[in-house]
Amino acid sequence: MDWTPFIAPIITVVLAIVTFYGMVSSRLARIETKVDDLSEDVRRHNGVVERTAIIERDQKAVWQNIEQNRSDINAVRDEMHRLHSHTE
Repeated sequence: MDWTPFIAPIITVVLAIVTFYGMVSSRLARIETKVDDLSEDVRRHNGVVERTAIIERDQKAVWQNIEQNRSDINAVRDEMHRLHSHTE
């Protein structure tokens, strides 16, 4: 049997497979790089979210302190007025 007519198509198929594999490998490497970059972006974003939550918690505590101080000031003011009105 003469294999000569099959040699060119076999070489063509092998070259096509090698080329396809190279293209897929290259594309996969680019996708992996993009996924790594996105993962880093997500980590940074999560850090910002965590810090924002801490700031919001602390801000709530500050506003509660301000309200307590306001209440204390009003109580002192009322007591001063009461004492001042008794001395007159």
